[in-house]
Amino acid sequence: MAVPYPTDRATSWSSAGQDRDHRIGLATQVILDSIDESPTWFVLLDRIAARLRMDLNDPVEKPKVADALLAAEMDLEWTGEILYRTDGVFERLPATGVPQPVDEAGLRAVANEVLRLGWPNPGHKRSRTIWECFVELGGRYRHCDVYWAMHKHLKNHKLRMVRANWMLQDDMPAMLADPEISAEERVELERQFEADLVARYVDWLGRRVLKKRFSNGREADLYDHARDLIIEAKAYHLDDVLVAHAMGQAMYYRILDDLPIETKVAVLVPGRPREDVLRLLDHYDVGLIYPEGDSFFEDIRP
Repeated sequence: MAVPYPTDRATSWSSAGQDRDHRIGLATQVILDSIDESPTWFVLLDRIAARLRMDLNDPVEKPKVADALLAAEMDLEWTGEILYRTDGVFERLPATGVPQPVDEAGLRAVANEVLRLGWPNPGHKRSRTIWECFVELGGRYRHCDVYWAMHKHLKNHKLRMVRANWMLQDDMPAMLADPEISAEERVELERQFEADLVARYVDWLGRRVLKKRFSNGREADLYDHARDLIIEAKAYHLDDVLVAHAMGQAMYYRILDDLPIETKVAVLVPGRPREDVLRLLDHYDVGLIYPEGDSFFEDIRP
């Protein structure tokens, strides 16, 4: 969960929001109680988990503990009570040698400094975490200012975030080629790219187009009733097998649930496929949709 900039925050009256506020409050107290020991992130994470009676080995509970620590750290740093150093240590704000706070208007300049680090990361993995950006900037900015600059001015604009990893917005080949990405993360990446692509396309269409669930439990990414069109999305247009898979799925869905005989099919991909794939789609009268700048190219077959 992203921590909003202080001026963007709204009071939450939901039980979930109040539970989160309680966790953040406890995390804040743990940090202040421990600060004179110059604790690290992981020491604080353990102590906060103990106070919250949460298990860091639990995949549901660990993110809640980490979120509480992050939110507490951001607030305490923003108000000038602590400093999170580039060596991973928390300390009380020293009298000298600290980066100047950045106001909301100055966050864009910090975001530009992040971009100047080079994307993708030269000579290293293709992604960075916010922490890695903070460290590479050499402590010129507070951790909280780097965090807010990236979320306010880079996320889903110049850069994309998957879990903690930030990467170029449209650098799909680089992301899937990253050797540090596990098989599970790769699947999650593909799903997120597909969902983002579908959302962008629907926004561009400017009208309501929904998924379609069939009686056998299968689900098409989109079914455009106005055009009798089934659309299946895939995350990578240069993988011919992946595009062919999308084509096969769409053609299979066309025979389900007594859809009209004139129902058309198309694949939605993030770019123009190779010529052999174009010939394949043309041979089977499968339409093609992909983004071109702020618009979309559409070739829908009758």
